[in-house]
This record gives sequence, structure tokens and C-alpha cells, in this order.
Amino acid sequence: MCARRAIARSRSQPAADAIEGAAISASFLCLLHCLALPLLLLALPAVAGAFLRSEMFHYAAVALVAPAAALAFWLGFRRHCAVHPALFGAAGVACLLLALLPSWEEFAADAITVAGSLLLVGGHMTNWRLRRAIA
Repeated sequence: MCARRAIARSRSQPAADAIEGAAISASFLCLLHCLALPLLLLALPAVAGAFLRSEMFHYAAVALVAPAAALAFWLGFRRHCAVHPALFGAAGVACLLLALLPSWEEFAADAITVAGSLLLVGGHMTNWRLRRAIA
């Protein structure tokens, strides 16, 4: 549950910082991938069929991002008791999952993925600030 004990905070702070940092980094990498890949593909046509453009990359990214985000938001909630960062994160992960559905055109899937990445980044940044405000 939500506990605000100084002793518990000081012991879990480095681990929570590392998890939150990894989650923010993964969200930024996802956003960078979505925004920079079209430019990279224009510059380097040889990588058009590479792993980064494949569906498997997106499945692997969601498989890594979703658990890291869930853990980071849970640790943040235990510290600051605010649910809104986790709601942003859940909406972001939902967008990432939604973009994996095969019915989307490529542009729509990319737009949904970028929106999900932005929601995740916003949730993680809010979570980070709230955790730091209590320290």
C-alpha cells in the first residue's frame, strides 16, 4: 500500500531511481525509434527490412517496456500515493498494445505508438518528480 515512512523511503530510493530511469530511457528510445526511423530509412535504404522495422521489434519493445513501467509506477505510487502517473503510463502501454493490432495502416500505427510513448514519458516524468518531492 501507500506508505510514507522515512526509513522505507531511504532504503528503496536507489532501486526505485534505477527502475524509473530504465523505464524513462525505454520510453524515450521507443519515441526516438518511432520518430527517427523514417529518416534513417530514407538515408539508409539497405536497412528497410531490418529488425527495427519488423513487427517482432515492436512485440519485443512492448514486452520490455510494459513490465518496467508497471514496476516503476507501482514503486512510485507506494511512495507518493498519486495514481495519475500510473494512469498516464497505463494509457501509454494501452496505445502501444493497440498499435500492434494488424488492422491499422502504417501511419496510424506509428501515430498511436508515438502517442503511447509520449504518455509513458509524461507518466514517468511525473512519477519521478513526485517521488523526488517527497525525498
